[in-house]
Amino acid sequence: MPFIHSSKLNWDLSTGYDFFISQMVLYEPDRFGLRASWAAGIRARIPLEYRQAIETFLQIAFLPMQFIFSMPAPKDTALLLAALESLPPEKRLEALTAQYSLTGNVKEILLGTSTRKPWTAAEKGIVEASYSRLNRNLTPTQLDLVYKTWADREKFGYRHLCALKTYAEAFFYEEEQRILPVLRQSLSHAQMRAGTLPLIAMLEELSAGVRWADVAAMQKIFLAPSFWGAPFLISEKLNNNTALVIFGSRPDNLALIPGDIIPDNLLRGLKALADPTRLRILRTLAHTPYSAAHLAHVLRLRPATVNHHLMELRVAGMVHVIISSEGDRCYATRFEAFESTQDLLNRFLNEE
Repeated sequence: MPFIHSSKLNWDLSTGYDFFISQMVLYEPDRFGLRASWAAGIRARIPLEYRQAIETFLQIAFLPMQFIFSMPAPKDTALLLAALESLPPEKRLEALTAQYSLTGNVKEILLGTSTRKPWTAAEKGIVEASYSRLNRNLTPTQLDLVYKTWADREKFGYRHLCALKTYAEAFFYEEEQRILPVLRQSLSHAQMRAGTLPLIAMLEELSAGVRWADVAAMQKIFLAPSFWGAPFLISEKLNNNTALVIFGSRPDNLALIPGDIIPDNLLRGLKALADPTRLRILRTLAHTPYSAAHLAHVLRLRPATVNHHLMELRVAGMVHVIISSEGDRCYATRFEAFESTQDLLNRFLNEE
């Protein structure tokens, strides 16, 4: 029996999401399993001042999903940059950080930095708590950077737009042409799967293992593909009842690095399995799902060590991530990933 989600499930297509996600990946290549030397080469195409502006934004802000979502079609890089340029420089940072979850007192505190009056301890606490709710724990240095950037947001607006234009010209305009056909194909495939799977199962398939109860409970969901975001699932509340979900759409036989013949998923899978600690984690999670903290206790490992290995396994798609409506996470071994890695290796070795 087909599953119809016509009233709940909607679709979006924009290379703008990848424009910003690719910056995040290039600045944190180890986190996403990208070759660090190649990422450094791309960053080196951008002058130092502009590289620092991009890095500052990535440290103090979030992916501007609402800004991109609200743009008219075709929602490409040129349109995105034109939309930003049409705004006064002092309004650009505010526009890019217009998250539904970052409003109210927090917005007033951030805008209030223009007076140059130092934050009180209470105001610092409100800002830190707001970022923490969005899974971003600010260090004291980052909190200070948030203040300084917002206090001087007009100057930052000029510099950041120049940085984004330079990044587009140095790399992303060409990359956009490579990934757009893949995004369209992935969107078409997801729409087809929506007619054959329950919503939670479809989201789990698209994200290579994430079971996200809170997102599935929303009244309306917009799904958009991302080439650079694979295999992660990124969500943002647009309002109380609506969520935007970005799902990874890079085919398992295609590399993130243009022209590279070795698929990313193959490298990630083999790397994940070539570590004794990760094998111990997979064997433990094969029997019982655990939180990271509980897993650290069971295996007598430091929590930081467990979190590192769970990230490697997550990037390789080898663990299920079960996220409760309260945001708690448990992990379980994802057995289908082993077969997928073996199949991918066989195909790679037998291709001519």
